[in-house]
Amino acid sequence: MQVKPEQVVSQLNNKIPPVIWVAGDETLLVQESCDEIRKFAREQGYSEREIYSAQGSFDWNILLEASNNLSLFAEKKLIDLRLSSAKLDDTAKKTLHAYLANPSEDNLLLISSPKVEKAATNTKWFKQIEAHAYFVTIWPINSQQLAGWIRQRLKRHGLTADGQAIEIICQRTEGNLLATAQEIDKLSILADNNELDASTVARAVADSARFNVFTLIDTALAGNTARALNILYHLKAESEDPLKILNFICREIRSLCKMAQQLDNGSSISNAMQSARVWNNRMGPVSVALNKHSLMQLQAILSDASLIDQSVKGLNKLNTWDGLSRMVLSISSKNPICNHLDLSA
Repeated sequence: MQVKPEQVVSQLNNKIPPVIWVAGDETLLVQESCDEIRKFAREQGYSEREIYSAQGSFDWNILLEASNNLSLFAEKKLIDLRLSSAKLDDTAKKTLHAYLANPSEDNLLLISSPKVEKAATNTKWFKQIEAHAYFVTIWPINSQQLAGWIRQRLKRHGLTADGQAIEIICQRTEGNLLATAQEIDKLSILADNNELDASTVARAVADSARFNVFTLIDTALAGNTARALNILYHLKAESEDPLKILNFICREIRSLCKMAQQLDNGSSISNAMQSARVWNNRMGPVSVALNKHSLMQLQAILSDASLIDQSVKGLNKLNTWDGLSRMVLSISSKNPICNHLDLSA
């Protein structure tokens, strides 16, 4: 049955199903919903927990074996199954049906995944699962809902804030819920009292979602050139260390080169990303970059890093920030353009 995120615990108090499936593309909200379910499970005696990450060539027999194996140390067990994709193949579907055909009362299967598409929820195989499970859909927080979400989050910390303070948090974190949650955690420590005004928030809140190096890299990988260059501009304005930015970019490009080499050897993008241990929430931009750039193109982008490094140290006349800009442009655009850095000025 369909269950709203805020109703999960109350529904579990009425009945614990054999399976709970939490699905959505907002990583923080999916994680927190799963944390709430895990906490409830612990309180109900599910003291053992087994975690499985279903990616690539995952052996689905492991799930059935986990459900049949008796625990030596606990009476009840939580099986924590994490799907990298909600699009399951026939083997996965048959395994889940087999699990539900004879579920153990001593096991609780918690599935977490990205969003399940509407078309999939209307299929026969999914309806069979939903009939025996709680299916929890996590919807993204849109711009109209964000202020209310922030107020609720502040309330958890015993804080209140006026409208202008809320607006500052919204603007600075650009709807990135993880960054917003982190800023609220910080405000709970820094606040002098329980009431936050605009000046307090303005002093305390950093532009974490908008102007940090990790966002710069993912934005460039995703091909959003204008925003990537805007982030780089603000990093420069805030006197961020260019060598730090360069090192992070180079580390990312080297990782992409290794994955591109695997693609040249016949591997799939999903297997290459799994081998490189790419986090689920980064698979989108990394996949875009791998589809866009060949190994040779990535190596071309990386080749000028030494010149930018030398410019930071004053060993050539290259403008460091111009070099970084061209590097970002090369990552975000289809063809590398940073093979001919100008060292004359």
